[in-house]
Amino acid sequence: MEKFLARKPRLQHDTPGWVLDPEFFITICCNPRRRNQLCNPRVARLIVEAFRFYRKKRFCRIELLVLMPDHLHAIIKVPDSVNLGSWILALKHWITRKSTIRFQGNFFDHRLRSSVSASQKWNYVSMNPVRAGFVERPEDWPYRFTTRDFERMPH
Repeated sequence: MEKFLARKPRLQHDTPGWVLDPEFFITICCNPRRRNQLCNPRVARLIVEAFRFYRKKRFCRIELLVLMPDHLHAIIKVPDSVNLGSWILALKHWITRKSTIRFQGNFFDHRLRSSVSASQKWNYVSMNPVRAGFVERPEDWPYRFTTRDFERMPH
């Protein structure tokens, strides 16, 4: 007879009402892992297009987006009116419909509670392609996009 461990309930990390437009660090992973699904120009354009669409609709403000072969990291601000989980689900669904990319069912999010935490996550995300040995400097990674890049892009 097999024994199953009870699944721990997921903690709810609702943003307190006094925090306006919280900033999040998110990670979305592909399925399967260890296969390049995201780092090619066509897919990058598609993902950027999706983020631009949601930015234009005021679902998010993208501070930093870094695509890695099998996952993406983003630092985003989300208005109080947007449910982060529902929005990420819609984002993944839209990208999946337009491509052959498959995502894991869940995602990781962490609300950034201080400028120190935000700076640490910014550095972590930016350095990801450097740590992976793809480039020597974060700004050389062709799949790294900042707020400035999204503001320069035509609507």
